[in-house]
Amino acid sequence: MEKSSFFNSVSGDRTYKAEDWASYFASFIGNGVFPLPSSGLQVVVNDGMTINIRAGKAWINGYFYMNTSDLSITLSTADGQLKRIDRIVIRWDLTNRTIAAAVKSSAFSAAPVAPAIQRDADIYELVLADITVQAGVTAITQGNITDQRLNSELCGVVAAVVQQIDTTAFNAQLQAWFEEYKDLSLQEYNDLTSYMGSLKLLGDGQYAALEAYMNAFKIEATADFNEWMAGLEAILDENVAGNLLNLINGLDSRVTMLEAVIFNDITTNPFLILFDNLNGITTTGVWNEALRRIEC
Repeated sequence: MEKSSFFNSVSGDRTYKAEDWASYFASFIGNGVFPLPSSGLQVVVNDGMTINIRAGKAWINGYFYMNTSDLSITLSTADGQLKRIDRIVIRWDLTNRTIAAAVKSSAFSAAPVAPAIQRDADIYELVLADITVQAGVTAITQGNITDQRLNSELCGVVAAVVQQIDTTAFNAQLQAWFEEYKDLSLQEYNDLTSYMGSLKLLGDGQYAALEAYMNAFKIEATADFNEWMAGLEAILDENVAGNLLNLINGLDSRVTMLEAVIFNDITTNPFLILFDNLNGITTTGVWNEALRRIEC
């Protein structure tokens, strides 16, 4: 059947239904959320078990949806022992003629699986986010929320004409770049760690070499000193040392006696000084020939 649109009506001969307009828009606008602003229809935490859907727009099967301000949704109470996944969707409902946000919850489980989405002639759902509700929690954190807006299989971004932007390839490329960057960063980190380790080994080796050199020097110096002492002891044995000490003491006594004679006022003959010889002895005074002495 041939169809065309849109023309002015003359006497009611041209009437159009909402689905006619939807079919028209669907011919060049694909399903998904509007990409501007980037926060359009983003799911974020609010307080406790409450989340917000930020302002934004979406198209589903040629029908327009708009949220003009933050939309607050309170999630069900968490289970005490098991987890679940709450899926936040924008649901096109042809039967009820609405497009509205809704929450779909998985079964409670230690490893829950996100609930399936419905897409048929009557219902079509776009997934905005998946929220992991941990056991026993009383508040949702942003880390529990997985943004699915760029996932072309679950949501996607509106693009003309008809086709959505396929973010799968983009995500794959981004993930590949991230993995490559991560591997490169890890390699650079490992190289740096290895280099620092080599510096440590080099430093340890140099320190060990210095320590070995100092120990060898200590041993050698000790040996040289012991050898010198041994030679000195061989020269100055017990008898030689004793003789030297006696000789020193004898010379000290003679000098003391000489000082007493020379540097005292002698007017009589109080004592007599005898010398083995006069080598190296010089005196001043008057020689008394009769008494055969030096008088000062």
